Amino acid sequence: MKTVKINFETNEAIVTKAFQKQATIYGTPEFRQWREIRNEFPGITMVVVKSNRTSDIYNTTYAKMEKYINTFDNAEAILAEMKKVRERSKIQRNPHRYVLAWFESMFPNYKTSDIFQEDEQAAESSKVVSMPEKKSA
Repeated sequence: MKTVKINFETNEAIVTKAFQKQATIYGTPEFRQWREIRNEFPGITMVVVKSNRTSDIYNTTYAKMEKYINTFDNAEAILAEMKKVRERSKIQRNPHRYVLAWFESMFPNYKTSDIFQEDEQAAESSKVVSMPEKKSA
């Protein structure tokens, strides 16, 4: 039951992405739990929230880094350096974290960029998931 929190004011069930995925598979415990919630709270909406495990490190993808770098005049040189850093990162325990550390040292204010704010807003708007209404016989 830890995967679902009910917000009575907004009539929303706040769930994890994993719960939402399993709730769409007939017969799973999550499916049965969602069915019970829907029976008790007709019209409730399922809202998927980002889990605490996921952090900014995984939101800053290589593609986003490259998109940001391309906004600079010397983008080609920086992208060439990034390519070298990515090669060096392959022997690291967490290659993405290694590249991200380099990126953050090069661009400490990147999070305030319009590019990253647009990406975050797009991600926020895609979090609400509607489930089909139960049909009464």
